[in-house]
Amino acid sequence: ASMSFLASIFDMFLGCCISSSNLSINGRAYRIVKLLGEGGFSFVYLAQDGSGNLYALKKIRCTLGTEEADLAQREVDIYRLFSHKNIIKLLDSSTITESDGSKTIYIFLPYYKRGNLQDAINKHNLNKTHFPESDMIRMFREICVAVKALHTYKAQGGARVMYEPSQVISTEDENRQDEALLSRNPQDESSGGEQVAVGKRGEMVPWAHRDIKPGNVLIADDGETPILMDFGSACPARIHIENRQQALSQQDLAAEQCTMPYRAPELFDVKTGTTLDEKVDIWSLGCTLFAMAYGQSPFEVNMDQGGSVALAVLNNQYKFPTKDDHYSQDVKDAIKWMLTANPADRPNIHQVTMKLKNMKEKKTYHFS
Repeated sequence: ASMSFLASIFDMFLGCCISSSNLSINGRAYRIVKLLGEGGFSFVYLAQDGSGNLYALKKIRCTLGTEEADLAQREVDIYRLFSHKNIIKLLDSSTITESDGSKTIYIFLPYYKRGNLQDAINKHNLNKTHFPESDMIRMFREICVAVKALHTYKAQGGARVMYEPSQVISTEDENRQDEALLSRNPQDESSGGEQVAVGKRGEMVPWAHRDIKPGNVLIADDGETPILMDFGSACPARIHIENRQQALSQQDLAAEQCTMPYRAPELFDVKTGTTLDEKVDIWSLGCTLFAMAYGQSPFEVNMDQGGSVALAVLNNQYKFPTKDDHYSQDVKDAIKWMLTANPADRPNIHQVTMKLKNMKEKKTYHFS
C-alpha cells in the first residue's frame, strides 16, 4: 500500500518527462529513489543518475498566474550568487512548461547522507549525549564563515557575481578581514536605505539568509563540515522601513519565511523608521548555538509549555540549564552576546567569528 501511495505521488507531482519513477532533465536520465521531504509547493526527492551518483532533486510546481515561478527562479539565482565550501552548491536546474501553461522548476543539489544538524541534535537528545565543546565550536564557526559570505557579498558592476571563495578560504586572510572590519565605525554596518540588490563594482551589498536554524545546515559526508542550505528566504539585508504598511509587510513576510523560535525580535515587531539588516542572522546563530549545546532553541521551551514564543523573544526571556551543563562560561557568554535584543548592540559576523577563533585558541576574549 505504501509503495502504491508513493507511486501515486510520483504520477501526480513529477509531471511530464517521467515514466514510472524515471525522469529526463536537460538530456540526462534520473531514477527517483524516494521522497526525502515536502513543504508548500515543493518536494525534495533522492535521485540517482546512470552512474549511480545520488542527488537531492527539489521540484517546485508553479501554478499558472501566480508569482511562484518568479520566486523559484529567484532561489535558483541566489544559489548561483554564492560560491563557498560551506554553502550548498547548485549543480543544475531546469524549467519545464507543462501542458496547462504552468511551470515546474527542478533544482539539483548535492545529497548528503548524514542529513542535517537538527538530525544530529535529535540523536544527541535521544541518546542523552552531547557535542564535545571543541567540535561544537569548530562546526559552529564554519557555519558563521558561511554566513559571512552572505554578509560581506560584494557587487560587481551591478551584475550578479559569484562570491569568490578566495575571499574566505584562507584563515589568515579571513582573520585580517575580520580585524579590519572590526575597526570600522559600527554605524557603517547598520546603515542602509531601500532594499538594495546590486551596487557599484566592489561595493559591499550584504545579504541576509533570514532562516538560519539547525534544519538548514547539512552535514557533509565527512561528518564534520557544515553546509548552509535553503536560500528561499534570503534577500538583500538592509531594508529601510518608511511607513506602517511596509512594517506590516515585512512582519508578514518574516512570519511566513523565518522559523519562529529562531526569528529575531525586530522581525516580530517591525518598527517604522528603522532599518532591518543582517543582524537578524546573528540572532538566529545565537539560537542555533544554544540548540547545538542544549538540544533546542532557547525559545522552544515556551512553545513546549504552551507559552508565547513571540513574547519570550521580545522580552529576551530564556534560561540556561542549571544541571547537566557540559559547556564553559565562554559558550554561554557567546550565546548571550548574539542574543542581544537591540540589533544596534548585537555583534556583527566579524566580531562573532573573531570571538569563536579566540575561544578555539582558549584565549580570554571580552566584549561589552
